[in-house]
Amino acid sequence: MTDITLPSNLSSHALASLAAIVNISADAIIALNDDFRIVRFNRGAEKIFGWEESDLIGQPLDRLLPVGARAMHRGHVRTFAEGPVDSRQMAERMEIAGLRRNGEPFPAEASIARVTIDGQRTFMVTLRDVSERRRTEERQRLLSTSGWVLAASLDVDSTMATVTELPLPLLGQWSMLELLTVEGGIRRVAASHHDALKQELTSRLVLSHPRALPATPSLLSGGRIAHESAAQHVLDVGGWMAANAGDEQERGLFEALGASSILVVPLRASGRAVGALHLVRNTVGGVYSDAEVQVAEQYAGLCVLALENTRLYQEAKRALRDRDDMLSVVSHDLRNPVNAIVLLTGAALQRSNGDAVMMPHDEVESIRAAARQADGLIQDLQDVSRIAMGRLRVEPMPTSIVDIVEEAATMFAPAVKAAELTLLRMIDHEAPILMIDRDRILQLLSNLLGNALRFTPPEGVVTVLLETRTSDVRIAVRDTGPGVNPVDTSRVFERYWQAPRLLRAGSGLGLYIAKGIVDAHGGGIGLLNEPGQGSEFWFTLPLPRVPEAALHE
Repeated sequence: MTDITLPSNLSSHALASLAAIVNISADAIIALNDDFRIVRFNRGAEKIFGWEESDLIGQPLDRLLPVGARAMHRGHVRTFAEGPVDSRQMAERMEIAGLRRNGEPFPAEASIARVTIDGQRTFMVTLRDVSERRRTEERQRLLSTSGWVLAASLDVDSTMATVTELPLPLLGQWSMLELLTVEGGIRRVAASHHDALKQELTSRLVLSHPRALPATPSLLSGGRIAHESAAQHVLDVGGWMAANAGDEQERGLFEALGASSILVVPLRASGRAVGALHLVRNTVGGVYSDAEVQVAEQYAGLCVLALENTRLYQEAKRALRDRDDMLSVVSHDLRNPVNAIVLLTGAALQRSNGDAVMMPHDEVESIRAAARQADGLIQDLQDVSRIAMGRLRVEPMPTSIVDIVEEAATMFAPAVKAAELTLLRMIDHEAPILMIDRDRILQLLSNLLGNALRFTPPEGVVTVLLETRTSDVRIAVRDTGPGVNPVDTSRVFERYWQAPRLLRAGSGLGLYIAKGIVDAHGGGIGLLNEPGQGSEFWFTLPLPRVPEAALHE
């Protein structure tokens, strides 16, 4: 604030020059009389505030200030008007808030000077709109802080929530994060609103399960934009809602949250589509500037890095758990056959006569069986490793599925008889030749039959089924055992899963390997279960494709 006295003998030319300078200034320059009412309002002020000079002549300065700031500002101005001269440089101007004609407040820097001409006081206010500078600072602050904030946690849920929270309200009033799944679907994993009272609405947008993507996703959907190279600025709000709402309930949530402009930013890692971040504004005229789009894309890059770090960390944790599980299986399940070999060979050595070691035939067979058991476990562990890496090899050859099913049933017939069970065969002997790996399918059937025998009580029934369908053949092994606990049905094909009743009866790898073999053949596998009545494990193998030429013969 500065007190200035102008000489009274200024020429008309000098006054006109001063008036021209005031008028062309990009800053707002406002002249007030001794009652603090507006007597001059330059073009810069008109542009900044949205008012015409004629609208404000004679109006109090309060019209240009937010309601909450008016009383305090009046006090400061009156104190200055009656106080001693106080000189300040432009860099020392205090920051205040202005109020545009449309009701929008904005940050500004202002200074005031007390000018006296011929004894009459006039107060000159200069004001600069610093909105864009403030937005630039906030955008830079977002990028500078996001890196370490996102890296602060390796928890998946926490990181996903942070991704949606950090850009608000700078880049939108609310946001949601969608990630692509390896199965080809998309899942909305997090959503946030800058207003805590609306957070409950956005939380209802989060999906517990992924949603399948259509063959041709809408141009405005997150599933489609996730594969784009640049952010998409969407003004077609209705089209965006239709493309991204899974049902009318979700559409209702979108409408309740409101949207006027949406920026959908693809998330990509090393050229691979990861997902999309939807930034949504619901204010009138909330169009995204080029600078905001650029910042949003830079922010997305930081988000992808954080999400990939959490993914790799979780994979490392799973790998450590798998290693520990494998060591547990090896240490326990190899102990029995190894102990058998040690004991039997030790007994033979004790009976030995000099260099000759004599062993009864049944002991040799027992050692051989123990060695095969150990070798089988090692083969299972190798298969598990190959399946986990997607490298399980199958060698499809034209093969009779009927012969494989019959061979497996015949192979288990003695064990069925010893267990006092009945083995039924319901086999379609007209089933066609398939392109399959004979040894792998026999291994698969052996796993299913072995499980059925272990779980079925004496006098029970084990049934092997084979039927031909339109596009595949279906093979199943049904038993009359206790069935699988409904709580466990979703886990039976997981690695190391075992029914609690038979815990440690096997490695827990059989069904996991079975699923890997079926997947490698392009088939499906599942379970039909009736607790207390029995279970049916089934799998399908696709029929060979008929050459196009053969269809027209």
